[in-house]
Formats: sequence, structure tokens, C-alpha cells
Amino acid sequence: MITAGPLIELAGEQWRGVSDGARHFGCDLVCFVGSEMNHPDPHKRRANTVFDLISTNRIDALVVWSTRVGQLVGEGLPEYMSRYAPMPMVSVETTLGQWPTIVMDNRHGMEQAVDHLIEVHGKRRIAFVRGPVSHAGAHDRFRGYMDSLRKHGIPIDPSLVTTHGSFVWDPGTAAEAVRKLIATVEEPPDAIAAANDDYASGVVSALEELGFRTPEDIAVVGYDNHTNVRTHDLGFVTGSPVSWMLRNVNIDAATPAFTTVRAPFHEMGFRAAGLALALVRGEPTPALQTMPTELIVRRSCGCLPSGLGDHAPAHGRLTLSESATASTVADHLRESLGQSSDALPDGWAEQLIVELMAAGRGEVEGAEFLRLLAEYIRASARAGCEAARWWPPLFDLHRFVTTRINDVAVINDLWLRVQLLVGDAFATDARFTYLSNERHDQTIRQAGQRLIASRDVDELTKALTHELPRLGIPGCHVMAYDTPGTARALVRYEDGELKSVPDTPFPAINLTPYPFRRSEPFSALVAPLYTDEEHLGYVIFEEGPELGWMYEAVQQQLSSALRSISLMQELKDARARLEERVGETEAQLRHAQKMEAIGRLTGGIAHDFNNILTVVNGNSEMLLRRTLPDDPRRTAIEDIRHAGERAANLTRQLLAFTRQQVLHPESLDLRENLTKVHSMLRTLVGDHIELEVDLPPTVARVWADAGQVEQILFNLAVNSRDAMPDGGVLRVSVEDARIGAGDTGRIVGVRPGDYVVLRVQDTGAGMAPDVEAQVFEPFFTTKPVGKGTGLGLSTVFGIVQQSGGQIDLTSAPGQGTTVDVYLPVPVEHGGTPGAPYPRRPTTHRGVGTVLLVEDDAQVRTMTRRSLETAGYAVVEAGDGQQALQLATAHRSTIDLVLTDVVMPKMGGPELVRLLRSTGVAPAVIYMSGYTTDEVLDDEVLITKPYAESDLLERVREVLRADH
Repeated sequence: MITAGPLIELAGEQWRGVSDGARHFGCDLVCFVGSEMNHPDPHKRRANTVFDLISTNRIDALVVWSTRVGQLVGEGLPEYMSRYAPMPMVSVETTLGQWPTIVMDNRHGMEQAVDHLIEVHGKRRIAFVRGPVSHAGAHDRFRGYMDSLRKHGIPIDPSLVTTHGSFVWDPGTAAEAVRKLIATVEEPPDAIAAANDDYASGVVSALEELGFRTPEDIAVVGYDNHTNVRTHDLGFVTGSPVSWMLRNVNIDAATPAFTTVRAPFHEMGFRAAGLALALVRGEPTPALQTMPTELIVRRSCGCLPSGLGDHAPAHGRLTLSESATASTVADHLRESLGQSSDALPDGWAEQLIVELMAAGRGEVEGAEFLRLLAEYIRASARAGCEAARWWPPLFDLHRFVTTRINDVAVINDLWLRVQLLVGDAFATDARFTYLSNERHDQTIRQAGQRLIASRDVDELTKALTHELPRLGIPGCHVMAYDTPGTARALVRYEDGELKSVPDTPFPAINLTPYPFRRSEPFSALVAPLYTDEEHLGYVIFEEGPELGWMYEAVQQQLSSALRSISLMQELKDARARLEERVGETEAQLRHAQKMEAIGRLTGGIAHDFNNILTVVNGNSEMLLRRTLPDDPRRTAIEDIRHAGERAANLTRQLLAFTRQQVLHPESLDLRENLTKVHSMLRTLVGDHIELEVDLPPTVARVWADAGQVEQILFNLAVNSRDAMPDGGVLRVSVEDARIGAGDTGRIVGVRPGDYVVLRVQDTGAGMAPDVEAQVFEPFFTTKPVGKGTGLGLSTVFGIVQQSGGQIDLTSAPGQGTTVDVYLPVPVEHGGTPGAPYPRRPTTHRGVGTVLLVEDDAQVRTMTRRSLETAGYAVVEAGDGQQALQLATAHRSTIDLVLTDVVMPKMGGPELVRLLRSTGVAPAVIYMSGYTTDEVLDDEVLITKPYAESDLLERVREVLRADH
């Protein structure tokens, strides 16, 4: 099966239908989960490499959910699918060449929904929100809308029909269309039919914004019986313009339960599996098969009680005939509840009829009927029955009784209480669903924390072995790409146990290097493992829980884990090569002086490289702005910009490795941060270790980067865990502290002052003095080969040093280990917390003139051109000494100093200090590709390579603040 993920909501129903059909017909199903082809988001497009794994080596026939994967390519989908010829195919929802196609009756389904608005609720002025122009089913639904209006003699008003939507079912598009429609018509519609439930959610949101209530003022019906909030990224914050548009809709805005048309996705999938098997056997198959839809009546049309006024009945006419007997009505009650009816007492339906008839005749007050109904609804809910399934048969029961009594007023009073009772059941059902989803989410989060923390394949394997049974996934096979077209097996978990894997590469189109068959029909999902930068491999899940989003969540966590493991392996390989080269000088490289030299060397390379990239990216941006969209040179310029952005990303990774990256410190409450990560820390250290967290009632805030503080804590916790293989106690505490002028630690040059100490203690094996002396050196480890990188504590050392803090470690064999991390306390600047070393006061000297100090001529030229184009006067200097002379000559006109940090002769910070010592005190912006030990006071720092727009915005902000 070929489809687009995630397998939730309607996509999950489609997948389940094919899976159930395959199992019913005795076939195996392998579902390849990618993304929409030609998706505008490059990250999503990367997922479609999973389709390259489809081969006749493993696959006999294909079921293609064509609207899921091909909506954005339109007529180009058959050409794409021809790559799998002559493999038999079945297309679902749209035609695919000569192959059989299964569609739903979109036209009649929408006709039923509009019929309901007209016949039951008396609506005559009905608007229609059309779907995407590329979706064939959306066109049929519009035809069904027109069919219903014509059938009832209602003229079609073009002003009540919106234009086609975008290429996706975007609620934002529907909301905007409704706003325009309401603004242009003299009289608002009394009902709106939307082409699907995503659009219906956008309609309701827009109506609420405009002051209309649903369904009291304007009734709404949808289509599909799904709102694809998670499938379409609604509510998630991402960088793509598509997601930004979707978040313009308040999808939680008093949204009622939609009256809609249930799309038979499960039945279509089931039937597709049968046709695929027929093709393999050479049996005749119909070219086109249409599956019926079903009208689902809920509250958005006005049928179910809303508590806000009058409402109409759920059906316009009896499902049962007027001559129906009590026995017939009882059978109908049982059939409506399905298998859940078996959980109720014998004769329950007949008893309800008897009690309601007695109440209708005035023989009893109806209390016993309500008690029994409430009891049966609760019992059926425990058996898995949705409360909504009670409504249609109860309505028919009500109509059956009212036709057989004289005083309808008596039964109507009781009927109102029945509606309230069923409404309460709806609310309870919704709360249960919410809590159930929250429980599943929590399980996934806990599993993900352990997977992502894996440092090598062994840890990843152990994490999967522990977490997969909790998630109900019976089998998982993780494959990593080796060379193009080949892969290696990393994890083989099946039948609840871990199995060995071959160590040799194999053709990836074989999916696994070992037999992948079961004695019974099975269903599996193949999902890609990838990041923005590279394809890592793929994972095969053997089908377990029905919650399809679980698989996507684990897939994403495995991608993160594999990326981390890959980076760790690269570090291990680098260490091995380094050890091979240095030989006898290894001991010297472990000294702290060498560690700092390596960091400075790496930072210097990054600095020079960022200078080059600043020129490349800045000029390409400038050229793009001056180039027309149809200019033939524009593609080449965009390629240059893209390559520059990729190179900049590589530089950031290099700086992150050496801990020379730009930090983003802020005022933090360590107690709050520790509370947030407590559950993650609990999972990380394991159940064999007792975790104690001591948080005092009050403690000073610290000035640090929140993400780096968590990194410190996790690295220290992992080292403590590894030191206690047989269990022990891990204590984490915080307290206020003060470092005096005579206090020492592992970091020299730490300023005296107020700090908060984060203390991590364990009862592990402890360290000998010679080990303790080298513990913070890079690549030093006491673990067996392949079990550690030796970078954990050196990373902590680098973060603390860069944060302006102190670190100390005490340990002894058999006495455990204590690590104290001192983080500085922020200083108040005008009521706002800031860096512990406040900016010296400055005075404003004018507006518009920038002193540009940069030793790289190309960067200086490009930056000067950008500033002058934006209207600034520029005085430029090639180093700090020249800048000092120019500043003296122009001391009354310079408003801003824009200077590199590291330059020959005189660096930026020294220049600024000398300027201010002479009374010249303009605003300052530093430029650098990495941070240094220089104290930059409280000045602004912009990192290279920077975009021209970012630079100009920063200059404007600083000058505005200085005024």
C-alpha cells in the first residue's frame, strides 16, 4: 500500500481498511508511508524516498491511495506510478490509468446532507464552501449540493457559493471564504454545507468570529466524518507558510459535533485489498466501483440538544413503518447498538419500550425509564459503544410511542429529560476520549525521551526492547543506509524478543536481510528515517495498536536517535584517527591547554569561514532582490544562496561540537527547570536507581541558556547512571552560593560574586585521583572501547565555562562522586534581570552614522554597501587601531559602532573600551562567527553569516533603543 502519513484520522481509517481486508483474504500487507508528492515543504518531500523501496522482490500488488499521495501532482501521478509496472495496482478515490479504481459516492452523499437541511430543518438559503480544485471528490460534492437544491425547487444563488480552495483542505481558506461571503451578501445564509469537515471547522470558527452561533443562527454540515487536525499540522508551530496559515483558524472555537457524511474509507480499503488479490490471481475486476456513504446526524445542523434554544429532531421521518410492533422496535434498538447490545441484560430493549409506553399513558412518571436508560447507556459505554449511537433508535422509539398515546405533552416533557441525559453521555464520552488520548500521549513522550537519549545502537536496542511492549508494537526492524542502494540491519525485534542481525550490507529493496514472513497473515508499516540534511534509513513496524500516530511518533524519535548516534559515531571515528596519528603524544593532548587550543583553532576556522559565507549569502540576497522573477539567472543565484545556507548550518554544527556556539542566556528558575525535566530524568536513569531531587522553597535565579542547563544535567545524570550498574542513589539539589576572591575550582578566572550551585551526587564506584585529574579532558573515558565517547563531562565543562560559571568535582574510590556546577545570578538593570556584568552607561551622539570595523575586506565591502543602500552614512576601518583614529576624528557624528570581535592589532571589545574611556560612547553591535572569552558587556551580538535583512533590522533596533 502507498499512502501519506501520519496514519491518523481519515488516513488511519484508510490504512486499517486495507489491513483488515488483506488479513481477511489471507494476504500480508506492507504499507509504505511517505508524504504528498511535490509537497512545498522540502522536509516532507524527503519522506518519499521510502517509495524507492517498493520492489517485486517483496510486493505482488499495490493499493495506491491516490488522493493522499498524488493530489499535488494531479495528472502526473500515473506517469510516476509507471515506475512500478507491470506490478498490478488498485487506485482509491481517483483513476490511475488502466487499473481498477474504487471511489465513494461523493455526489449522493452531499445530496443527502443538503436534503437533511431542507427537509428536516426547513433551510432554504444554503451556502456551499467548495473544496480544492485538484480534488476530484470535491467537485462531485458540489454537484450533489446543486442536485439537492434543484430537487427541492430552490434556485442556485452564485453569491452563496465560494470559489475553489487551495491545494490542501485548509480550514483557513474556508474561514476566509465565509468572511468574504457574509460581507458581500445582503442576507446571511441560514445554513452552510462545507466540502469536508476540515472546511466545516474553518466555517464554524469564522461564524463565531462574526457573532453567529452554530447551529442556532446558521446550521453547518460537513463531509468525511473526520476533522484532520493532526494530519494537516493544525495547531503545530512550524516554519512552513502552510502551517502558519492553518494556525490562523481557531479550531477549538466552540466547535459542535458535526452533522456530516461518513466517507466509507474503511470499506474502500477493505475492497481494494480484495481487488488487488483478484489482479494477482488473474481474475476479472470492475474498472470502477462506487461505495455508498452514510449521513451522520449530530448537533451542528440543530438535531441534537445544544442547551442554547430550540432544536429539530434527528430525522424527518420514521426509520420504522407505522405498522411496526414493539418487537420490531426492540430489534431496531439492539441492531443500532451492534455487539455492545450483548453487554446489556436480556430483554433490555423490551423493558425500555414498556416503561416509556407506561409513562406516555400517565401510568408512571417516567423516573424508572430514565434510570434504566442511564444504566444501559453506561453499560454500553463500558462495552465500547459511543453515546451517539443511541440517538437514532431513541428518536424512533419516541416517534413510535407518540403515535400510540393521546396526550403528547406528557411524553414531550419526558423526552426533554431524555435529551439532556443523552447530552450528558456525549460530554462524558468526549472527556473519556480526551483523557485516553492524553494517556497515550504521555506513554509516547516517555518512550521518546528514552529513545532520543540513546548514545549508541546498543542503548537504542535496549530502549526499544523496553518501550515497544508498552506501546503494544509487536515487532520493529531498524535499517540504516550504508551505501547508495544498500542498508544494514541495526535492530530486529519480533515476537516480543530481540534477535541477532547480520553485520553485512544488503540491497535495501529487499527490506530486510533475513526472512520476513509469518505463519499467519500480518500487516507492517515501512516509514523513512531522515532529517533535514540526510536520509538515515527506514523502520519496519509490525502492526500493533490501532492508533496510527504512535508509529509516526516513534519514527520521528528513531530519526533523532539515529542522527545522534551517527554524530557520536563520527566523533568516535575522529577520536580513533586522532589517537592513531598522535601516538606517543596522546598524554599531552589530554592537557587542558590542548583542549582550549583545539577549541580556539576550531572557532578560528569557523570565524574565517563565516566571513566568507557572510559575503556569499549577503551578495546572493542582494542579487535576488534586484533580479526579476523571470530572470534566467535567478535559479543560479538561488542555488548559491541555498548552498550558502547549508554551509552555514554545517558551521553551526561545528561550533556546537566545540561548545563555541552563541548562547542565548536568560533569567532562569532552576527549580522550575528541574521540575519540568523530572520525568525525563527518571526515565533516563532507569528504575534500578533511586532519584532524589531536593528543591528549596526559594533560590536565586540564574543567568544561563535553558537548553544548555538541561544538557549539563542530562550528561551528569548519564555518567552517574553508568557508575551505578547495580543500582544506587542519584541526588540532585540546588542552593545559593557565593564564590569569593580566594575560592578555586576547575575553571580559572571566574569572577567572585553570587551564584547558584547545581549539585549532582551519586553513590557509584567513585574515581581514583589520577582519573579525577583528567575527567574533564575531551575523549577521556574509563569505559570499555565502544561504550563511551569521553565527551560528556568535557561538554559540561565547556558549557559552564562559556556561561561564566565554575565547576568542581570531588570523588574517591567506593565513595561516589559529587559534581558542583556554579551558575551566575543575574543583575537587575532598571527592574529587568540581565547579565551579571552590566553595560557601561552611554550617551547618544546623533543618528545615522555607522563606524564599520571589519578586517575581512569582502565582508566589509558587502556590509558597507548594505548599510549605505539602507540610507546610513558609513565610516569604515580595517582594524581596531584604524577605527580608533577615525572615531577620534568623527567623535561627534558616530551613532553606532558595528565591529567584528576578533581582529588583528586590536579586537572589537578592546576598541569599544578605549572609545568609552575617551568619552565616545555610541551604541555597539558586535559581529562574530563564534563567541570568545571577551566580556561583551550587555551589547548586541549578531552571528555570521547573517542575512542582510537581519543586520539592518538589528541596526534599526539598536539605534531606536539608543534614542
